[in-house]
Amino acid sequence: MNAVISNWKPTVIFFCLFLMVLSLGIWQIDRGYNKKELENTFLERQSQPVEEIKYNDISASDLYKNVVLEGKFLNQIFFLDNKIFDGKPGVKVFVPFESGENGLIMVSRGWIEFNDRNRLPSIDIEKNSLKLQGILRPESQDFVLTNEVMKEIKNPMLVQTINLKEISDYLGKPLSPYILELSELSNSAFTKTWQPINLSSYRHFGYAVQWFGLGLVLIVGYLFFLRKGDAKENE
Repeated sequence: MNAVISNWKPTVIFFCLFLMVLSLGIWQIDRGYNKKELENTFLERQSQPVEEIKYNDISASDLYKNVVLEGKFLNQIFFLDNKIFDGKPGVKVFVPFESGENGLIMVSRGWIEFNDRNRLPSIDIEKNSLKLQGILRPESQDFVLTNEVMKEIKNPMLVQTINLKEISDYLGKPLSPYILELSELSNSAFTKTWQPINLSSYRHFGYAVQWFGLGLVLIVGYLFFLRKGDAKENE
């Protein structure tokens, strides 16, 4: 106890580091369980047959299902910038899709290569009514930035993030909170790069073990430090 009191500064540092490491380990476990639940939901809904649905019937229970929507593309293209695939620079292509009466949902058509910053890619948009098959997914939970470029009217438009609320305001129409990730079998699809889960639950559990292991190393190191201090006092 005397060694702890006499070495109070290293003790404070140890407890701060230990609590930080412990918190990070617990956070990774929580993330792991959340990812595990998402994995189970995705697999269960992907096992269901393809379902043709109406825009007004879309709900959270349809997320990660294979669905078919009927409608037509709007003549407005959004290129999501800075997307690297197979070591090549590119963009992801997003086009609003009108389905039903006043129904509008963003469609992710996939990735295309883009390496000439002076000229945006030229792509075709089907003008006729058609049926699209894809997976319904939520909006990305990454940091949502503001696109300054949306203060101007451009088509196509190069953006840094897909902010559905911002795009809805730009279009002047309500936009679904979900995104239709187009099936790679569709004639309107480009290269598929979207993954429902970027990091598996087991990776999170593995990181938790590493953090707890580091906490154990801190404990052993701290006890060795105290023992060494006691030995010096007894000399």
